[in-house]
Amino acid sequence: MNPSKILVAVDGSKYSDKAFEYATNMIKIHKQQLIIVHIIENLGNIGYSNLNQLKQDSQTILKKYITKAESKGLKSSIKIIEDQGNNSAEKILDISESEKVDTIIVGTKGQKSSE
Repeated sequence: MNPSKILVAVDGSKYSDKAFEYATNMIKIHKQQLIIVHIIENLGNIGYSNLNQLKQDSQTILKKYITKAESKGLKSSIKIIEDQGNNSAEKILDISESEKVDTIIVGTKGQKSSE
């Protein structure tokens, strides 16, 4: 059975770029819906201005992947979700459950807060 929905979590790192490429190749072959997710991690009390910067960075990251998906002819099969929380892995699992995702694809490493 082929998955009907694939969630790919992105953070702008080279590892999420590879995960995204893998996910888009699966979408092309099996014609599923691709859900692109970016989580803004709330790491303690980061302050209002820092949170606003993280949100702007998130929009930049998502635009990068939207553009890539559109260039591959996948505009009609993508859905974008931006969320925030203390634990990215938990948020990704929560989103996958609410969206009834069959497959989750993530990079082997993520972006560190210092990157």
